[in-house]
Amino acid sequence: MRWLAIVLLIAGCSRGPDETALRAQVQAALDKSFKPGLLELAALKRQGSSPLGAERVLVYYNATLRLREGYDFKDWEGLSPASLAQALGANERGVFGVKAKENQPGDLLRVYGSGIFERSGGAWVAAAPGGPVIARAPVDPGNAAPSTSSKRYLDQLAAQVDIGPPGIDAEADKIIAEEIDRALRAINRRRARTQELLTFAAGPADGEYARVVDAILGTVAKRGRKVHVISVETQGSIENALLVGRGQADFAVMQSDVAWLAATGAGPFAVDGPLKRIAALGSLYPEPVHLVVSVASSIHSVEDLRDKRVDLGLPQSGTRLNALSVLQAHGVAAKDLGEARGEGAQAAMQQLRAKRLDAFFLTIGAPARELQKFAAGNPIRLVPLSPGAIARLLAEPGFVRLTLPPNTYPGQGEPVATIAATALLVAAAETPNDEVKALLNVAFEGTDYLAAGSAQGVKISKASGRRGVAIPMHRAAADYFGGSKP
Repeated sequence: MRWLAIVLLIAGCSRGPDETALRAQVQAALDKSFKPGLLELAALKRQGSSPLGAERVLVYYNATLRLREGYDFKDWEGLSPASLAQALGANERGVFGVKAKENQPGDLLRVYGSGIFERSGGAWVAAAPGGPVIARAPVDPGNAAPSTSSKRYLDQLAAQVDIGPPGIDAEADKIIAEEIDRALRAINRRRARTQELLTFAAGPADGEYARVVDAILGTVAKRGRKVHVISVETQGSIENALLVGRGQADFAVMQSDVAWLAATGAGPFAVDGPLKRIAALGSLYPEPVHLVVSVASSIHSVEDLRDKRVDLGLPQSGTRLNALSVLQAHGVAAKDLGEARGEGAQAAMQQLRAKRLDAFFLTIGAPARELQKFAAGNPIRLVPLSPGAIARLLAEPGFVRLTLPPNTYPGQGEPVATIAATALLVAAAETPNDEVKALLNVAFEGTDYLAAGSAQGVKISKASGRRGVAIPMHRAAADYFGGSKP
């Protein structure tokens, strides 16, 4: 029986398209996602396969691509390496050869790709894009016992939730979860400052802000600099602005339009007043506004959102501010919606899949990794903004005009007109010039974002560092980019 198992294993490993058929399908995927003829498959080596059932198989391969024309992967309105990774079932860490400046004709790109294939009519055909998922290692909480006072509070907290069947109600659970989350983030910030560490407000743990910040701080650590900076988790741009403005964080990333509201004391910052401690260091990459619906939806314009169930984004996020601005620019009020929710993108995707939500807003760098994965298995459509609304929105400081090119997401066949904030790197205005200059050198010239797993980091360029900046720049940043303050 042992020899039979070995034969079956060998047969399973050799299933799927042969190298010739695989080459044809990979080239077809390239021509579908990018301009036909832009990328030529120069070489391909089949690395193996894994069975996914009787008629499905996951195939791994290494591909070498040759550019037939010049291409700038830093172009804010072009397709990024994340789009290439999506097309070939890779991830950002599996794409090599993207240059800091424009790639030239003849340049070679290497991709560690994969694809799911299924048997159809005696042949193996591509079923769906797919690639390995890199999971974060769990954080080791350590073995230290809590202090007496902290343990007392933990016991009181446990008493709030450990009340036996049927347990606490959903509303109480939500309140407790929100307060615990807020308390944990405050604890992390205060402990960092007592240890004389600089804090970097980075946004949600799995968001692109966090990936960019982790890449920057990773480069700082590799260079052995004596400055100790740690990133802290937040809800997003509004909270980040408040933390820097109140002196509870030293650096942050936030949307450029949110930074403008913070600096002028408008909108959600009216209670605190103008946050004068915030100084711009430079724009990193664009964050276009996405309005996402299912492909079969009857929603084709922002006006069609009336009486629909719409997620506007988390309360402390820039997405929510942008969603309300977009609605207002189209003559739609939040009260005109059938239901206005604020659960955030992850929950919204699940609700859209279950047909318990009609649309959701998301302001994020494109292509957004989570939305790419969702669109691969759940056909979506992006709703464009009207030309008149875009003109009205561009009158507000901090926005730039942007068009999402076709194939930014799976199934997106047409360009989508929208507006974008920029991911703005900021610091406290009193931050020493040498610290700012060192950070800018690392952020704009010294970090390999693709190797660090940040798709949006590839678009970070000194040439676009002033784009979308609407608040005063730190003096060291103004000198770094050249010219006077905006």
